Amino acid sequence: MDQLNDTNTTVLIVDDNPVNIRFIELILQKEGFHTISTPDGLEAIEMATHRTPDIVLLDITMPEMSGIEICRILKGGERTADIPIIFVTANTDDQTLKEALASGGNDYVRKPVSRIELLARIRACLREKYLLKKTLEQEKLRAVLETAGAICHEMNQPLQFLTWATTGLVQELPGNSPLGEQAAAIKTHIDRLSEIVKKLANITTYKTRPYVKGNSIIDIDKASAS
Repeated sequence: MDQLNDTNTTVLIVDDNPVNIRFIELILQKEGFHTISTPDGLEAIEMATHRTPDIVLLDITMPEMSGIEICRILKGGERTADIPIIFVTANTDDQTLKEALASGGNDYVRKPVSRIELLARIRACLREKYLLKKTLEQEKLRAVLETAGAICHEMNQPLQFLTWATTGLVQELPGNSPLGEQAAAIKTHIDRLSEIVKKLANITTYKTRPYVKGNSIIDIDKASAS
């Protein structure tokens, strides 16, 4: 979820009562949310893992596997740990709610569900998730820029020497000789490397591009300097 927009949001509804599921679906779909649902705990885990919803609405009291157990599994999963979970429950016991939140739940809504409360809790959780994502991106950017700055600092002096040395070679060697052509080519690449180092030293925002084995790297040509 790159921005706060209900129409970009998928909500997984987990409840063993199909009437409850349909009621919540109607509320959310009217607001533009995309919904997926299941009455089964194991299927809920499977759906959350492979379809990666933006948020999960989870009943506590369910047959075979309770909502609290499901929540613990999701919060312990590599692909599902960051998905916000809101418990939707008719259980008013404070101890149960305390246990539910301790299992990793982000919030809860009591049954019978209030439309206004449900939407407010969902949007609050999504807003918190969005802000956390942005904070992590900013921290990542800061770390990248600090590392780039350190690398540029270390490379600057050797590059200055290479620029000076190759400039001298190009001036001394005949341009139409094999050695002169090689010296000119070397200087061209050193100048290009110097430009990259200058860009890295001044980057404030950047974009990435795909690299080998599913990794990403900074796209120097699309980086912006202050």
